[in-house]
Amino acid sequence: MLKKLAIVSVLLGASLFAEKADIIDAKIKKSYGGSYIAYVKIRHHDKDYKDFVSEWEILDQNRKPITIRLEFGPKSGKEIIESDLIGFRIPEGTTKLIFRAKCSKDGFGGKEFVLELPKGDDKSSE
Repeated sequence: MLKKLAIVSVLLGASLFAEKADIIDAKIKKSYGGSYIAYVKIRHHDKDYKDFVSEWEILDQNRKPITIRLEFGPKSGKEIIESDLIGFRIPEGTTKLIFRAKCSKDGFGGKEFVLELPKGDDKSSE
């Protein structure tokens, strides 16, 4: 019994120190030909090739993926990572965008950022 309790304590303690990648800010800007540019800020302490922000994505209000941005390798020594994605399209009927980031070690699950889209043609958030 004591052995099981020790294992549970270790696993619970490890999960408290797991660091998910949090989207702390996101903006979009209208680009050419009906496409958009997204700018995001992600909070995560990239450590090495086993623990870094590996991607971020944009979902619609129904959590259907719109686009994904892969990140290649850690940005060691940075807590705030800025990234952008050029040339994606927002499907007709989309009312909000959900931004989320993935850590190579801990996966998704960090803080998401929701951007409500204005009604009409101008969807720029900047």
